[in-house]
Amino acid sequence: MKFAIRVVVLVSLLAGGCGTDVGGRSVPEPADLILHNGYVYTADAAGSIAEAIAVRDGEIVRLGDNAAVTELEGEHTRLIDLEGRMIMPGLHDVHIHLLGVVDRDTCDLQSADLSLAEMVPLLEDCIRRYQLAPGSWLTVEQWNPFVGNGSSVQYPNLLAALDAVSSEHPIILQGNDGHHAAVNSVALARAVDSQGVRVGLSGETLRTQFVEFREFVGLDSSGEPNGALNEDARNLVEPPQWLSVSLAREVGAQVGPLLASYGITSAQDAMLIPQALEAFHALEQSGDLGFRLHAAMYLDPTDYTSDGVVDIARMVEELDVYRTRYQDSALISPHAAKIFVDGVIEGNPLVTPPTLPAGASLEPYLQPRFDVDVEAGKLRLMGYVDTGSALCQSVRDGTVPSGAARQAFLNEHGFHPGQCLFSRGVLEDDEKFVLDYTRALDAAGFTVHSHAIGDRAVRVAVDAFEAAQAANGDSFLPYAIAHAQLVHPDDQKRIGKLGLYMAFTYAWMDPDFSYDMMVIPFFAELEDETHLYDLDSYYMRNVYPVRSLKEAGAILVAGSDAPVETRSPRPFVNMAIGLTRANEGAALNANQTVNVHDLLAAYTINGANALGQADRVGSIEVGKRADLAVLDRNVVELAEQERWAEFAATNVVLTLLDGEVVYEKSAP
Repeated sequence: MKFAIRVVVLVSLLAGGCGTDVGGRSVPEPADLILHNGYVYTADAAGSIAEAIAVRDGEIVRLGDNAAVTELEGEHTRLIDLEGRMIMPGLHDVHIHLLGVVDRDTCDLQSADLSLAEMVPLLEDCIRRYQLAPGSWLTVEQWNPFVGNGSSVQYPNLLAALDAVSSEHPIILQGNDGHHAAVNSVALARAVDSQGVRVGLSGETLRTQFVEFREFVGLDSSGEPNGALNEDARNLVEPPQWLSVSLAREVGAQVGPLLASYGITSAQDAMLIPQALEAFHALEQSGDLGFRLHAAMYLDPTDYTSDGVVDIARMVEELDVYRTRYQDSALISPHAAKIFVDGVIEGNPLVTPPTLPAGASLEPYLQPRFDVDVEAGKLRLMGYVDTGSALCQSVRDGTVPSGAARQAFLNEHGFHPGQCLFSRGVLEDDEKFVLDYTRALDAAGFTVHSHAIGDRAVRVAVDAFEAAQAANGDSFLPYAIAHAQLVHPDDQKRIGKLGLYMAFTYAWMDPDFSYDMMVIPFFAELEDETHLYDLDSYYMRNVYPVRSLKEAGAILVAGSDAPVETRSPRPFVNMAIGLTRANEGAALNANQTVNVHDLLAAYTINGANALGQADRVGSIEVGKRADLAVLDRNVVELAEQERWAEFAATNVVLTLLDGEVVYEKSAP
């Protein structure tokens, strides 16, 4: 450690900056700010540690030990004694949804674990509190689709519970993951077909007008919607849109201070509609933005479709308008575009038949049989449907039994006839579109940020990046895949060869029984639920394969995906879970953990490279901008001592952007 400090001192003294000549001796120009007596984690290529930093005009001008740096103290220099605290480069969150991180005055379930019976009075109170007129929407934020939602005789499913809340207001529960929702009958009745005709969403219209949305709609045992709507099926009922220019104007000024409180100085909104950039640009012009904003701009391809053909050229042209509009901005960079390759891979074991995951899978999903003990609140895995049996083949060859015949089938065979069907999930958009759009974006110089969760979606994303490179040559743009929950070993190698940036949300990498029962049994044939975390299953070997991808050559970056699960970006919670992947004795494949320096790099220099700004920020080096975060504890030492709870509880006490204080909890 001392050797590293000496190296930094030598370099920094040589790069001390211009000064005045006094008696034949050059006197360096004083610094505006000096931070000393600290543990300076530089995140540079050598892994250097220093004691002090000097800043002038927003730039780091000296770095080294206390004596060398405090030489630059002048009459007007602000001197901050770090008292041994750790200081590191400002954090980069490369996958976040900025308009959702601000806690607003809305009907908000705050991701709570609620039964349906507990939820009903809370929603009734929201209608009273916000004085909603009949016919107006009750939009409920931060509903947790993964825990709670326990049914009862009174409320057998989501639809029954929401219908009990109101028969006059359309209601939508917005899932805290951005992919799930639940609605009542009033909302279902508002569904419109492709011609704009209101026909309602029912078992019948799912077989006719809305057949392409079948895998996104939850059904009850009679084949009617049970209230659950996922992915694009949510748009059928025309709910209020949360991605809007008006929302950006409402909450934009609160985003910067919130990010700064977590030490985040650079953030990429992973699904920003380009029109919302106007509100953030106004904040930049007034000096109130407070962070470096990067946008993975999102355009809905259905808005550019005519006669089944997407006008990709027009999409790219529109994106270029916004890139050009903000090309001279110091803090706003709309140089990336978002592609949804698939959705998510959670099923629903609490209904009959269990709803299959919709994310794109290489192999057909298994059809597990579950037993739900409502009173005890327990879920058990009872086995699997033999989809290859003659019985299931006869179901697939004919018409799935309905009405009394369906119930008779269920009574005789112990499973719903709908569980004889095969599904590999769905791609959010046509595979050809993903390949063509990726290639066009790459040719136009846009970085592509692809959402891919299932292993088939990841493969399609990698195919698209390879095809773009083959068509356009190596553009050296920082292609990225976000989430990558399940990655086939063959694709792990391909990702490494391409050097893709992998935007993981590390807080999702610990075991959560309620959530994992919605996923793992659909991929792995288990003896029972006690074998959920056995390492011999394909899912457990390849779930969030962080270490394998890094060893193959991929570059780790970090994205909180806030407000998914929680509005907090929680960087140190993310890192702590990424370092252990454990919770209450169980682990979600601890073989895929990495070390603290890997995750600090993901949040700093790797993130800066992913956002194309590593020449300016991402590490603490002379000549770079002073984007810095001071912590209340040394997370490197805590990781070495495996004090994970303390690590996760780390707070930021001071954040600087361009050498200016944008957050100060208390004077260090």
